Amino acid sequence: MNELYTEINNRTNGKYADVRFPQIQFFSGGAVVTVVIEQNAIGSSDADRAEIKRLVNDVCAFHAPADIKFVYEEITRKSLRDKVAAFLGKFAFAASADISVDIDPARVILTMHKSMMKLAEESCLPRLKEYLKNNYIQPIAVVTEIIDYAEERRDVKQSAVVKKSYKVSDLAPIAGEIAAEEAISVANTEEISGEVTVCGVLTMLTDYVSKVKFGGGGNEYELFTLYDGEKTLVCRYYPKDGIVLSVHKKDIVNKPVCVKGYVKAGRFGESLLTADAIALCSADGLTVYPTPVPPEKYESVAPAPYEEYVQASLFQTEVELPDCLRGSFVVFDFETTGLSLEYDMPTEIGAVKITDGVITETFSTLIDPKRPIPTEVSAKTGITDEMVKGKPELYDVLPDLYKFTFGCSLVCHNVSFDFPFLLKHGNKSGWTFGDRKTYDTMGLAPRAIKGIEKLSLDKVLESLGLVNDNAHRALSDAAATAKAFIAMAKTVREI
Repeated sequence: MNELYTEINNRTNGKYADVRFPQIQFFSGGAVVTVVIEQNAIGSSDADRAEIKRLVNDVCAFHAPADIKFVYEEITRKSLRDKVAAFLGKFAFAASADISVDIDPARVILTMHKSMMKLAEESCLPRLKEYLKNNYIQPIAVVTEIIDYAEERRDVKQSAVVKKSYKVSDLAPIAGEIAAEEAISVANTEEISGEVTVCGVLTMLTDYVSKVKFGGGGNEYELFTLYDGEKTLVCRYYPKDGIVLSVHKKDIVNKPVCVKGYVKAGRFGESLLTADAIALCSADGLTVYPTPVPPEKYESVAPAPYEEYVQASLFQTEVELPDCLRGSFVVFDFETTGLSLEYDMPTEIGAVKITDGVITETFSTLIDPKRPIPTEVSAKTGITDEMVKGKPELYDVLPDLYKFTFGCSLVCHNVSFDFPFLLKHGNKSGWTFGDRKTYDTMGLAPRAIKGIEKLSLDKVLESLGLVNDNAHRALSDAAATAKAFIAMAKTVREI
């Protein structure tokens, strides 16, 4: 502990052992001493405050009375992480360390390259531990981990393949026929190409229409995702015999299902399954994540009001709002370190909330991906390693994003890319988004824009007379997608 703490407690026989004196700031003609106390504990009463102020002035013997700033201790992930990041920023070799924070129990996990660790152990780590003792009443552990990014990526790939299957029973057909007593897990499809029967939890059920075969009626196919823990598998189903999955949405979303079909590798290495038959089932050992209660308050990222003149001029000109736009939607977009769900991580999240056809709020932050951003990705997005350093990690952001999106349907442009990132990492952290309704503006565009040839966000916006002022940044892409979603929903009148 610092000298002020030691001297005050020597004089009071340890009375203020649970009070901290983390900072003295000197100004022209005086000083401000910060004192950290707990509510309704020693140090919080008027008499204690008066005694602490007298002791501080007596011990420090300032030429002018010190101003005492009393602060109640409140540990949040963001406040603790910000303090540690600011402290490590004083050490050039440690400034690039990855910082993770747990609250209950409170601890800081520092991940450094092995070449940094020896220097850190000799210099900044002992000082960091002392710094935390001086700033927080609650004990905070400091844990260190060594990392080599190249080794980590190999390890993740090797450990990702889980060899298991599920015993299935009580099959209730939705489309086609399945007769099976065992089905492979989602994770096990990574090593298979060909006919499979796979078991997982169904989510992301989304109507999709291909621009190539769109002929003016119906859906060409439906997208959905199966998840198994943190593993996901994107599936396509081409409606046949008049059976459309979305008719059964309430019965099958976030429920265990067996799917029979053909699996093959997708464009970016992840598997893609074309489904022939789907049945609800019971599966011994398959986890269905429950819907958690949202946090009471935002900790790392809070929403902000959305204001833009284009809404009044473009989106509020109709008297009648189509039923499909009534309610709440959140349009979101990730920027990531790459295109692989297996290896890559988000670097930015942008989201906007639509309420009854009007954009009302925004939610956005850069995210520390805890790995380098490739040069070619930075060139496209403008997001660099320096920009994300010290920003919240994804697992700090997810509780706030869950609160922001609670009770809302989710919308993306190319939902099969962004939603699996959200599903995988949400499941890992206990904030599951698997029960949400999802919509895809890429799939909606052929129904709303006659003759459209390309379905990129830029081309959809151009066809609608809309502009994205800052493409490939998450919030700008999300806001542009939201405008396109509103405009197209008003055109087709049902989504």
